[in-house]
Amino acid sequence: MAQKIQTIISTVDDLDNSQDATGSRAFEVGARKFLIDLCDENAARFDRDFLEWTIGLKKRTFALGKKTFTRWLSEEDAELFDRMVSFWTKAARRVRDDDDEPSAQLPVDGRGKGPLETIIPVPVRGQPWWMDPPRPFSRATLEGFAAARRRVREWARGHGWPDLGERGAVPREAYERWFDDVWSAMDSPSWEQLDREAPAPGRRASKPRRRTK
Repeated sequence: MAQKIQTIISTVDDLDNSQDATGSRAFEVGARKFLIDLCDENAARFDRDFLEWTIGLKKRTFALGKKTFTRWLSEEDAELFDRMVSFWTKAARRVRDDDDEPSAQLPVDGRGKGPLETIIPVPVRGQPWWMDPPRPFSRATLEGFAAARRRVREWARGHGWPDLGERGAVPREAYERWFDDVWSAMDSPSWEQLDREAPAPGRRASKPRRRTK
């Protein structure tokens, strides 16, 4: 009876040939595409290195004439860009009527698209939860995330970051400390509970109703 021989082929880590690869990472730089096989340790290093260049950045693509531009902007610069675009698009004439983005203000009457769902920011330890979700999103979503960032900014000014102004990026450490000291300190964390305990900047605490005899 012939004996079956099983051959085990392992993939070697492309960065360190002395280790076996446990996974791979695909990435692009310009028009060049790459694939690299890595062990767990080097895969974690890859993720850390590239993640550092993605946190806090927002992609904006626009065209002028026949030239298309893609920019990765900070949170504050992205807000400035969006306000600038809003200024010019309000007065401009539409070239096409079929390329519209869904709007939260469109009526649900069967003649157009319904309103977008409102997304509520949910603080999560170790994740950039304060960043706007991918577009398209509703105006209420935009305002909700902006209010959450303002709240953390105001808290940070009194808890180790007194030099923070109205603009500029809030350090990631401030978000992490706010999560630990404020959000996690609540029994059932929610924005409603937080508003009852400490009103958001620009909002007043709700006054208790008087009982009528």
